[in-house]
Amino acid sequence: MLGLSKASKAKKVYDSIESQLSSIKDWANSDKLPKKMWIDPYMIGYFFKTVALAELITNRKPYSATPDQMIIKLCFEDHICPESFKDFEQNLFNLMDKELKAKKSGALKFDDLGNHISSNVEKDVDEFLLGNRHASRIIFLLGGVLKEEIIQKDHQILEAKKITGENKEMDEAAAKKLGLKSRNMLPFYLSKIYLKERIEKLSSN
Repeated sequence: MLGLSKASKAKKVYDSIESQLSSIKDWANSDKLPKKMWIDPYMIGYFFKTVALAELITNRKPYSATPDQMIIKLCFEDHICPESFKDFEQNLFNLMDKELKAKKSGALKFDDLGNHISSNVEKDVDEFLLGNRHASRIIFLLGGVLKEEIIQKDHQILEAKKITGENKEMDEAAAKKLGLKSRNMLPFYLSKIYLKERIEKLSSN
């Protein structure tokens, strides 16, 4: 029963982020996620953090809690990237090990907005941490808990706010046509800034 319960929870987590995965398939012009996502440090960091935070939210835990690693594993293995899971898992563990070593050596440094500013860590670790941070900002925006200082100062969030304002009438009309309630599109446009160009590159190479 415990295994079934974890599997059920993993599916629930997957369902909560499926719309974002659908957007990625659209940007990749494919019915599948690009396989290269699961060897790319940024994408690994982004989706590992996304799933970890989604696990906390769907199971009504505080953001400060420790996510259930088995649920995260099952979410990737059974739903997100079953064909590429071994590559994803191996690369994730390698990146986490490098991050831990950099942390222990005192190499990791962050600014007041939480941006990683270390100059003496490997590029793949930097990209992994960038993916982590971007995923956190999307989830915290959706949850209404992203710090106001970040919303007011982060240049990519400011760019997404501008696009959101410009497209507001169009998005509201599209929602009405579909019989849906209009929602804040800022997280969507921010994720598009973070991911679309990267996905296109991963799909074309």
